[in-house]
Amino acid sequence: MRRKSGRRFSPVKDGIILLLLIVLGALIMAKVDGLNDRQFSGSFVAIDGDTLALGASRYRLMGIDAPELRQDCGAGDGTWACGHAAKDFVREVLETGEVECTGGSKDRYSRFLVRCSVNGADLGSLIVSEGLALTTEYFLYAKEEDNAREEKLGLWSGAFENPRDWRREQKTMEADAPRAGPLTVLRHAFGW
Repeated sequence: MRRKSGRRFSPVKDGIILLLLIVLGALIMAKVDGLNDRQFSGSFVAIDGDTLALGASRYRLMGIDAPELRQDCGAGDGTWACGHAAKDFVREVLETGEVECTGGSKDRYSRFLVRCSVNGADLGSLIVSEGLALTTEYFLYAKEEDNAREEKLGLWSGAFENPRDWRREQKTMEADAPRAGPLTVLRHAFGW
């Protein structure tokens, strides 16, 4: 009797191995993608609720979308300047300490796409936690947005228009908020 050489095909086992290889490849790509990031630090100023400036350079916070400066929220007598409130909050946070930003790519308006921290706290997380911006990435600030919604903070205190929709109606320069790519989400999830 002769035995067959080689191993038999097992769809479940081979499928699991393939899935693990894909995940491992994605993790390696996320780590390598982060090697091109640059560090920025200094006296940043708030341009609006999701854009900062350092000298002549502009920096767009990834993963969030804040109301535009001219945007109001609420209805009737409860209308408030949510765009200015978001900018004022960011300005106040920036004044509390050392700001460090990480990123490397630029958007179509030549702004660096960054994630920033102030005294070690994630700036995007702070803004979304106050209800002054929406998360644009499910994994990045979903918990903070859910908490702000439950506590009816900021935008969630009443009626508001999604900043993306408001810009589209106003036909402003920035029609869509930049989204963090899948590699950025993986890097964030694993703390790289």
